Amino acid sequence: MMSSQQAVDCARNNSSYLKESLNFWPTLSDRFLKESPEQILSSLFESISGSVGDLDTEMVSLRQLKRQCHLIIALSDISQCWSWVEVTEYLSQLADIAMSRILRASALAQNIDGTDENPVPGLFVLAVGKYGARELNYSSDIDFNVFYDPELVTMPNPARPERALIKTIQGLIRGMEAITTDGYIFRTDLRLRPDPRSNAIAVSTHTAERYYESLGQNWERAAMIKARCCAGDKACGEEFIEQILTPFIWRKNLDYAAIDDIMAIKRQIHQKIGDDGIRIAGHHLKLGTGGIREIEFYAQVQQLILGGRHPELRETRTVSALDQLAQKGFVEPDEAEAMKGHYGFLRKLEHAAQMMADEQTHKVPEDAVKQNQFADLAGYESFETLSSVIRETLFDVRQIYAALFPNAETLSSSAGNMVFTGVDPDPGTLATFSELGFRNGDQVWHDMAAWLGGRINATRSERARELLTALAPRLIDILASTGQPDRAFSAFSGFITRLNSGVTVFSMFLQRTRHLDFFISLLVRSDRMANWAATRPGILDALSDPDFLHVDEHSILEGQDSVLASDDFESAINLSRRWAREQKFRIGAALLSQQVSPKVAGQLYSKLAIGVIHALVPASIAEVERRRGPISGSVCILAMGKLASRDLSLNSDLDIMLLYQPIEGEDAGLFAKITQRLVSALSAVTEEGPLYDVDMALRPSGRAGPVAVTFESFRRYYEEKAWTWEFMALSRSSVIYATSPEAGRELERIHEQALRSERPDLSISKDVGEMLNLLRKEKPPHHAWDLKNIVGGIRDIEFIAQKMFLLNRSNFSQTPKTISETFEAFPLELGAKSTQKLIEIYDLYLATVQCQALVQAESKEPPTHANQQVLAELTGFKTAEELKRNLDKNFQFVQSLVEKYIFTPRKGSA
Repeated sequence: MMSSQQAVDCARNNSSYLKESLNFWPTLSDRFLKESPEQILSSLFESISGSVGDLDTEMVSLRQLKRQCHLIIALSDISQCWSWVEVTEYLSQLADIAMSRILRASALAQNIDGTDENPVPGLFVLAVGKYGARELNYSSDIDFNVFYDPELVTMPNPARPERALIKTIQGLIRGMEAITTDGYIFRTDLRLRPDPRSNAIAVSTHTAERYYESLGQNWERAAMIKARCCAGDKACGEEFIEQILTPFIWRKNLDYAAIDDIMAIKRQIHQKIGDDGIRIAGHHLKLGTGGIREIEFYAQVQQLILGGRHPELRETRTVSALDQLAQKGFVEPDEAEAMKGHYGFLRKLEHAAQMMADEQTHKVPEDAVKQNQFADLAGYESFETLSSVIRETLFDVRQIYAALFPNAETLSSSAGNMVFTGVDPDPGTLATFSELGFRNGDQVWHDMAAWLGGRINATRSERARELLTALAPRLIDILASTGQPDRAFSAFSGFITRLNSGVTVFSMFLQRTRHLDFFISLLVRSDRMANWAATRPGILDALSDPDFLHVDEHSILEGQDSVLASDDFESAINLSRRWAREQKFRIGAALLSQQVSPKVAGQLYSKLAIGVIHALVPASIAEVERRRGPISGSVCILAMGKLASRDLSLNSDLDIMLLYQPIEGEDAGLFAKITQRLVSALSAVTEEGPLYDVDMALRPSGRAGPVAVTFESFRRYYEEKAWTWEFMALSRSSVIYATSPEAGRELERIHEQALRSERPDLSISKDVGEMLNLLRKEKPPHHAWDLKNIVGGIRDIEFIAQKMFLLNRSNFSQTPKTISETFEAFPLELGAKSTQKLIEIYDLYLATVQCQALVQAESKEPPTHANQQVLAELTGFKTAEELKRNLDKNFQFVQSLVEKYIFTPRKGSA
């Protein structure tokens, strides 16, 4: 123990802040040599006990008071005539005085009718954290919450009461923490209030009650253990604590899940026993290994579990809680004593670090000169000696802390902490993120904290938050394993923030971590997969199927029977959506995992769509028959475009035409009704979501014609009226459904006949060129990756093929099913090498578009660089740049063929 003079000398030599204070108030050091610190502080407090003045006056006098009190408290700490208990008590008393007076002065500035003892009737300030426990650090922020009872508060302007309240609290904050020529009083922190992102700085008691009943977290319960009313309407504040906070904090009945979640507060800190990794210089005394937080958690976690049934454990001070835990036999007495001693030692070191320059630091200095000053202020002869004691203390705290709930599964990562409690990012967790490769660790922490705080729909329930807490370390490790953790986290964030409920999904991922691993690999590669999973999480059940990625033309039709067997039209519609959605998800996952090629994926998507049509046409007919009576005529579906050529992607419409052959005298309106029902079945958005967009504009006479067309009308239209562009469209079409084999064969005959109709009135070459020019003007590309509309892209190749077919249709024994088959039939039209190259280019275009539809959520926007890289991998290129260079060369090559074949007049062409 130092003498008073030695303490003064130590302060002057080792702290620039205290040296300055000694020079400002030399009489205080003289008084310290003669009087007890209690007497000095009592007189200082008494000097400011009169009526509250205006805010500016109070700001000056309280700043000066704080500086003087700081000096006496520091000298008492250095001389060791006070323990840390007295130091923190007097610092907290000073904060209470300042809080009450500044609140009153700020209320007066808003013309609020109150008294010095109760500045704003109905409004109260709750001190929380160390301030609530009267354990303030030397340079602490003061954590507090401001609440008001709307039924008791009376404002000068009743029409806008909250405005005056907010201005009052803003005045309080400014009065406390604004830095003036006299310094500041205390830095303030109101982030422990309910949902600080959404709520104002003054929160109504009604809002607080709803929050604590539905969204309050266990770490908030731990923080509220120390709550007390420090200023304002204290009767109202005490009632709030008793009626709202006490039931929130202290629960008599806790299920195992709740206990497990409370234990998570401790289990999220990485348990590494041993002191080899502890570096004393720069060590965080509060949050680091074996630090103050671990001692506080050691007490608070047990208080939360046991305090509901044992009221004597409801102590606000950490050391008092440790005493009670030992007295009741919940912890070993020697462990409680050790933790109390370590807590006092670390708190004293914290004060020594802070009083050097009045900085809010919790770290051991790293500079050699400051290390020696730190040791002197802490009462040690050398920093080396002090370091040895610190090391032993941290090691012992870590051992005792790690032994709490020893059999509980860790919630930390193998790389370090996974702590998402509190309002500030845990340094250990940020270090873990950095080690795992995250660049935006701070944002990841805040997002995770928000999810675990119930600020998204998926985590509104307590059970969902408990499950996500348990899942968090595995989730972070899996995200890191992707090699691009920030992108992976962003993709998962997009999924979870759109999820309506998280319990089922989180439970599945906890039980089957490999599903989470695979799912995240899909999310990283596909925005659309994330959208699907978020809006329809039931789709994730498919991951449990051991044959999930083994997709073929047979397996994707396994849900068709349930649609065909459904009892009513509405059931068929919803069943078809569930079936198709799951199969689309499987095909997409197989494509992303490179289990199938883009070409095969297109064939599977087309097969699935045809299967859906085969299920829904009978359902549509049955529904019309139920309402209008039996139908005897035949119905067929003609597919066009990508569905006909089996190139369907997730962005494709279904281009279809319904044709029918009625019996004599049968009402044509029945078939129009069937068409309408079918279109509704395919395209309506139901409780199960959308299915397909349907386009029937390619039917005879387009949208101006009837929705259902007879076989005979179809034949006559193409023989007499169809335009060149309609023959172009018809060149890529096929019959995909018929109510009878005979009707199907008849329509195929008429279809082939229509395609070969002699139409001398049409100028095919001229029309094709004009049509291409028109489309280039009316439908330019959205961006450089719009392979359909870009010059030299898919549209241009298809025009070449369609012109080639129409000019040579009399030479075809059967209409080609694909663009490539058309080119292969007439290699000499473009030259054998050019033809083969064009087929390869077209295949690459289709593969890229197929992958784009899966990878991108919005096709009208260019793919991000990350998405471009995925496109490259899926289409066989090493880099996105290599793919783009290849595409650009292909655009030029195709454009040169277009100029020669479409825009250059050719002898003998029609």
